Amino acid sequence: MKKIKLSVAALLIAGVGFAQTQCNGLTRDSIQCKNITKDVSKLCHVHNTNYAKKTKLKSVVCSGITKKGNNCKNKTKDSSGLCHNHRDE
Repeated sequence: MKKIKLSVAALLIAGVGFAQTQCNGLTRDSIQCKNITKDVSKLCHVHNTNYAKKTKLKSVVCSGITKKGNNCKNKTKDSSGLCHNHRDE
């Protein structure tokens, strides 16, 4: 029973590293980088010159007008600058 548990544990550990490789880039001291990457180029985000960081959209105050004629106070991340209430109009 112990042999089965050990073999299953070894398979699980080996499966965790599947499709992940160590970066092929070199540090300033000419030592191989220790970062793990899934990229096809086998370079991590530090060494890959084509890496583009995903930008997060900032929330802004809605530019819509309420029924009472006041400015809307809802916040939105939509590129139109309108909240969910004013986008449909």
